[in-house]
Amino acid sequence: MFDWDDIRVFLAVVRSGTVRGAARQLGITHATVSRRLRGLEERLGSQLFDRVPGGQTLSTVGQSILETAEQIEERMGEIDRRAFAQNTNLAGPVRLSASDSILHALLHPSLRQFHARYPMIEIELTATDRFSDLAQREADIVIRVTRAPLESAYGKKIADSPWGFFASRDYLDNRPAQDRWVGLTHKPALDPLLPAKRVITVNNGIAAAQLIRSGLGIGLLACFLGDSDPALRRVPGTKLIHDLSIWALVHADIRAMPRVRALLDHLYGSLEESRDLIEGRLPNT
Repeated sequence: MFDWDDIRVFLAVVRSGTVRGAARQLGITHATVSRRLRGLEERLGSQLFDRVPGGQTLSTVGQSILETAEQIEERMGEIDRRAFAQNTNLAGPVRLSASDSILHALLHPSLRQFHARYPMIEIELTATDRFSDLAQREADIVIRVTRAPLESAYGKKIADSPWGFFASRDYLDNRPAQDRWVGLTHKPALDPLLPAKRVITVNNGIAAAQLIRSGLGIGLLACFLGDSDPALRRVPGTKLIHDLSIWALVHADIRAMPRVRALLDHLYGSLEESRDLIEGRLPNT
């Protein structure tokens, strides 16, 4: 009676709070989300959401089916993972999710080397800071800077990933009487940690690095991002801030699948080679 995609849309609206947010999350159009939601409501004969200022809230009927919908999602994810894990070919797609900063500073050469070794494996790469859902196979492998991984994930910590204070060479050579601060929307990097006026706030590490490189001000960056940029320098007299670690993670159900294992082992080795850079032991001079 029910289409799994309709259930998936229902859960996305629940989690995002809006039709537009669900469309963004699922990578489909606003109109498709609305159509599928209407179709599900027609099959059930009941309205699943009540409109409120700024979004949608679950109706009584919506509340009553939520737990079952989540159970369906869990079972569908399990079916997908188990079927995928049976494919033993070293050919075909593997979904990799990594943050923009990690991809930019650490993974580009590594992925080229992997392709040379395994030309029949296609990497479906998603560059995002959002923690992709391994259970639903939004990604097969996730590389993330985080305090702690999900309990259901399998993998290992690659290295600690401290923050450093960075500025451009020109900024440091002509440092103003009052420093300017480039804020990043991660708690330790948002507000100035030295006497400075915040002049801009940005939600992406690469964008923050570009603004700092332009001479706009001083900001906190992951050492692997700041120290790998020849245009940036650590600010004299500052110390590293230890906050996060880099993890490589996969769902336990697919960790032995040959092409997932091949990419995971390759990434382990590649990131291990960059350990000194990641942990801030190779500062720009």
